[in-house]
Amino acid sequence: IAWLKTRRKTIKKDIAIRMKPITAIALILTAIMMTACSKVQPTPGVLITPGGVIPEVVSAFDIQELGVGEKGWVALTNFTSEPGKLAGLFLCQAQACYALPDESVPAGETVRITTDSSAGVENVIAKNATFGELRSADGEMALTTTDNPQQPEQILFYMQWGSTPHALTRLAIDAGLWLEGGYAPTSEKATRLFRVKETGLWLFDE
Repeated sequence: IAWLKTRRKTIKKDIAIRMKPITAIALILTAIMMTACSKVQPTPGVLITPGGVIPEVVSAFDIQELGVGEKGWVALTNFTSEPGKLAGLFLCQAQACYALPDESVPAGETVRITTDSSAGVENVIAKNATFGELRSADGEMALTTTDNPQQPEQILFYMQWGSTPHALTRLAIDAGLWLEGGYAPTSEKATRLFRVKETGLWLFDE
């Protein structure tokens, strides 16, 4: 009986040793699967994304809403718990970029940048922005660290709507901020694009 107990302990120990490589492989595969899943819906504000690159400047801002059509605007939200500086950041649509003003946005607050005189728009921090018309049918918007983005690490946020690709789409995909072939829904009569907080999906109003 004593011999049998000793033999059982030896077998258990042998199995445990053999299982270690299998356990390690399982953990690696799990990590890979989690990384792949995390790319399906990039988390707002997460700048060092799986498979992405480290940006030149860490941004506190996320775009969750745009006004499209004749009176366009972009809403920037500071998603952190600290005030965020806009200085040194740009809003770009293709090669048309607009330097954001040297302003501070309180934690959790949203400010708007308009393409016109800003009449009827709340919390406007800059108007007559020169990043081009925000067409209802299709377009793109990127938050960048330069007025001439050429590298993935210069893109901090990106979204496109209506069709794909646009001028900055490839950089955004390479940065891990957008999915190949993805675009937000819209229509020729759309007036606002917005992202639903609970699901991360983009929708539009007419």
